[in-house]
Amino acid sequence: MSQECQGLSPDRRDGAWPLYGAAFMMAVSLSMAWTAMPFVLSTIGGTNADVGYAPAINNLAYMIALLFTGSRLGHVRVKRTTLSAGAVALFASVTMTVAVLLARCRTDQDGVLWIWVLIAAGGVGGATMAFYWPFLMSWVSADYEGVRLNRRLGRYNGAWSSGGTVGPLISGWLVEVHPVLPLLGAAAAVVLSLVLLSFGRDGSTRKTVVSLPPAGIKESVYDRRLLADCRWVSRIALFSACVCYAVVRSQFALVFTSLGYAESQFGLYLTIYALCNFAALTAAGRWARWHFKPGLLVLAQAALLLTLLMTIYGKALGVLFASSVLLGVAYGFTYSSHLYYGASASRKRSARMAIHEIVISLGLTIGSAAGGYLCEHVGLYWPYWFAVGIVVLGMIGQAAIHAGTRARMRLGGPESVTENVDAAKA
Repeated sequence: MSQECQGLSPDRRDGAWPLYGAAFMMAVSLSMAWTAMPFVLSTIGGTNADVGYAPAINNLAYMIALLFTGSRLGHVRVKRTTLSAGAVALFASVTMTVAVLLARCRTDQDGVLWIWVLIAAGGVGGATMAFYWPFLMSWVSADYEGVRLNRRLGRYNGAWSSGGTVGPLISGWLVEVHPVLPLLGAAAAVVLSLVLLSFGRDGSTRKTVVSLPPAGIKESVYDRRLLADCRWVSRIALFSACVCYAVVRSQFALVFTSLGYAESQFGLYLTIYALCNFAALTAAGRWARWHFKPGLLVLAQAALLLTLLMTIYGKALGVLFASSVLLGVAYGFTYSSHLYYGASASRKRSARMAIHEIVISLGLTIGSAAGGYLCEHVGLYWPYWFAVGIVVLGMIGQAAIHAGTRARMRLGGPESVTENVDAAKA
């Protein structure tokens, strides 16, 4: 084993395992619910627009709530806050389940009321997650920098992304049995996440010894302006990836079944995406050689463009599965990149976590809402052409930002910083 890979196994004494477990179970819950949502809404009379509006409202509520929580992350106890958020998420999951049951039991009554109860409950659940994910990320990464920060975030990313792998596969199978079963499964997963969080201890992950890098690991040196460049290039890439994922998760479910494939096969499609996302997140957390190489993010943007073209023109199951592989790898790499660059050398790390989540929710909101509207009022494949436009504009923006940074670095001379905990004081 190389020196770079030494020390990757989690320190059992740091008490972080409940945090990773809670992230896994919450991801299982969310992926189960939202994989099944297009089919659930269609079952109770929802339109293509409703299929897009449901995740859009969920993510919009999340983003609005993040604007409040971003200033509160450093002033409250994370365990109490995440447990409270989980309890409200459980209430939202139960409400969604009840709404579907009542909608299916109606006789001559209009189902629009229950459709909007379901969507509203999803919005409550989205707002609640603003009190869960950023607090949990801040808890996991507290006081870590450099290679140790990368590894810490890698374990956390591996935990939630593996949960996102399990959820769609189970959900696709359950929704074929009965549309309410994935929502019941999501509620059960929230309960398990609350149990795991109860074992966590505030401050259990905060160690003063992390200021030293692992033995044999040489911390890299980078220019401050390159860090700013990587932050913005990764921000554009992550936003583009979220728009692409949003149109696939919401609208493509119905396109997929219209091609003659089953709901369980769509669950497999999302499972392949999630597996590749997990692999990319885990690899990025284990190796640091990709740090401060913004060209890799442009390649990820190109992979997103290829994914969309395969989605538009591909009809064979193998082609569609291949597109899910590209989407998973690109999403995982852009997610890891933005999370790492945002946290690096930052005093207000909790605020950076909120910014990270705002970028994600903004991309998911715009992708879901535009996808629902375009599919309903313009055409079945227009959501993907909209995403193509976003990706192309993003690539142009990335090139402009990186060219400007290189010009400033040539003219201004070096401003080097070592990639370790001392950078956090800057």
